[in-house]
Amino acid sequence: MLDGMGAQPTGALTQAHHIDVAFYYLRKKIRQFLELEKRKVTTMDTFFSAKVRGLWSVYQSSPKTFDWDSCDSLLRLMLGVHVQSGSSWFEVNTLLIPIHFDDLKHWALVNLELTNWTIEVYDSLQHKGPHNSKVRGGVDALSKFIPLLVERLRLFEFNSREPPGTYPIPVTIMADIPRQGNGGDCGIFTIKNVECLIEWRDVRHWVIHDRMQIFREWMACYLWGHARRKLEGEYKSEDDVDTDY
Repeated sequence: MLDGMGAQPTGALTQAHHIDVAFYYLRKKIRQFLELEKRKVTTMDTFFSAKVRGLWSVYQSSPKTFDWDSCDSLLRLMLGVHVQSGSSWFEVNTLLIPIHFDDLKHWALVNLELTNWTIEVYDSLQHKGPHNSKVRGGVDALSKFIPLLVERLRLFEFNSREPPGTYPIPVTIMADIPRQGNGGDCGIFTIKNVECLIEWRDVRHWVIHDRMQIFREWMACYLWGHARRKLEGEYKSEDDVDTDY
């Protein structure tokens, strides 16, 4: 599961399974520390944004005949089911969602605030022109389809939280954030941005390009240490769940 994360040099591309493992252990970290749990935040995995974007494309082609039953796997994720250490959207205020842009070979982070229904995008490799257009286009799928999904599934019908309605969720591309200095560190930037947001740290002071290799090695050591303590019985874990979507 941890293959290559720490051994990768700065600039090496981060794979989806690296992101998913890191985000899983950050969810575990939230549950282990009460102060973090009070933050009412959780992470989604890479499947979520990819599935939303895929279904949005299908919906756009034929909205009147769209098969809403095809969203069942998304509903299970939104309810905190079929994701290890997951939380339902009823329990949290903030969702931190990794998103990958295949044509850009690039990772970014979507911060979805459920209290006021806004989206902030943490993109460590902003450029003018085509790059930003493709990033915004990918995020727009989440902005436009999630409200329709929540409305159709009546997700908050018996919950005090106000649903977003059917209008797109406003999107802000964060401007004053650290940037990567090469084309391959977007994954580790995404992981560090998530960690900072979970812990209420300012990404401008904690996510530093020159320290990316140190961050990679630290993450590998942290994950290895957590796995060792779990094997030794120091950490108790929920039973493994079926993540075959």
